[in-house]
Amino acid sequence: MGTKGLRPGLCAASLVGLILALLVGGAVYAHAAFWPDPTWRAPTASLLQHVESQKKPAASKQKVRPDTYSWMAVREKSNLKLRGSVPSEEDRRTILGGMVKANFPDLEVEDKLRVAVGGPPRELWLGAVSFGLQQLAHLKEGAVRLSDGNLKVIGEAGSAEDYAELKKSLAGPLPAGLTVRGDSVRPPIVDPFVFTADLGVNELSLAGSVPSEDSRKQLRELSRQLFERPGLDDRLEVASGAPKNWDEAVTAALHALSKLETGKVAVSGLAVSIEGVAPDQGTAVAVSYQLRRDLPKLFSTSESIKWKEASAPHDVAARVLPLIKNDVRTKHAWPKGELPPLSPLSSQ
Repeated sequence: MGTKGLRPGLCAASLVGLILALLVGGAVYAHAAFWPDPTWRAPTASLLQHVESQKKPAASKQKVRPDTYSWMAVREKSNLKLRGSVPSEEDRRTILGGMVKANFPDLEVEDKLRVAVGGPPRELWLGAVSFGLQQLAHLKEGAVRLSDGNLKVIGEAGSAEDYAELKKSLAGPLPAGLTVRGDSVRPPIVDPFVFTADLGVNELSLAGSVPSEDSRKQLRELSRQLFERPGLDDRLEVASGAPKNWDEAVTAALHALSKLETGKVAVSGLAVSIEGVAPDQGTAVAVSYQLRRDLPKLFSTSESIKWKEASAPHDVAARVLPLIKNDVRTKHAWPKGELPPLSPLSSQ
């Protein structure tokens, strides 16, 4: 598989710098640059301090250049913080009494919006703000920033369903005049990170977590290549928290499962288990050996594999020997103590 499941660790200082550059400085970074350790939580306090330090004392209606007309909402735990510019007091009431109340009915709101003219057309701006708040509602923690008609989103999704809905919304269609310039939303963290593949007679079922949509697509393609089953049931969900070399471990597990007639593999954290029925004893032994050989070093494995021919010799003898004895007694009843005559040797 193409990815290695690596999530580079970032120190606090460098991570804050990256977030500030994304939301305040205007730079756009790839999603991989915002894939910190599972212990990370959005440093919204530092972010807000930086934003507020850039503010100038504003009159009741300060005129702002359109390309610098910005608005931001930050969600951290049970609080929602609103910063930036708003066209009028009426629009402030529309945001607080309508949009915020609809999307965050239980959050405590800290409103430090300032009235400023000179922004985008009012209806377009309000539509963009509404869209941004809807995306923020899908985040456990994070922020959305609207600068003119450009939207940036950063944070951690509240659930796998939230992540999928947010990604779908950001892909479009978007409100008129709005462009997504930055998407650094990561899936929710799950611990342990579990993946399962269940091989039945007519179907392969995939369930649990995957690190990304790309990983999900690659697993589907690999499953189509390895398994001759008419059905593929995909119930995978994108999440954060996959261990290092996760994709290699899952690939090895699926290759081992493909040698069985029926069975199941599970990858839970760094533990891999496989159970099922092999066509013969040699295959069962080979599957166990192959899985142990191909798994990355950090992963452990346990196997419980049976084979169809385990009791075959005994069963054959039990069925066939009585038939042979009966045939001898009924068709070739030679006198007791005598052997049947030998057939003459064939001439050369």
